[in-house]
Amino acid sequence: MKHILFIIVLALTLPLAGSTKAQGRSVPGTQISLLISEYKAYDGFEAVKVGRLATGVIKSIIRSGAAKEDEADMKEALRLMRGIKKFTVVDYSDCDLQVRQGFSHRMERLLNGVEMLMEVKDGSDIMRMYGVVDDNGGKVKNFVLYCPEDCTLICLFGTISLDSVLSMATR
Repeated sequence: MKHILFIIVLALTLPLAGSTKAQGRSVPGTQISLLISEYKAYDGFEAVKVGRLATGVIKSIIRSGAAKEDEADMKEALRLMRGIKKFTVVDYSDCDLQVRQGFSHRMERLLNGVEMLMEVKDGSDIMRMYGVVDDNGGKVKNFVLYCPEDCTLICLFGTISLDSVLSMATR
């Protein structure tokens, strides 16, 4: 349910984020990847990095499934993923408190000054979305979703079409 809410909020507010150009810097993808690699050695730190080759394979699988099934949702997912070159998903909720705090502190420092697209608060939970919206507001480059209270981080490196996000959210 939380993911559906996220997609709807993203779809409704990202076009607005493109119209108000922020003066933030872009997502430091290399530094984030280095930080994740450093913390992978800790117990309970789970990170899945999917590079260009694996992302291409995933796209091919979705493409062949969409062609065979004539499934509109799969075709839309493929359009959404078209510009994504690689992605990383991190969950560090099972780490010791000191490790969680250390990673969160260092991630906050890396994201300090990066263009924040949106911040969603639900009680004490905070979800922050970062990325760079192109000049016409149609695409987001290097999208980062960071939830420090949930100890999760999702990085999508490449470009995401906002039209595809909107059409998936309205289905």
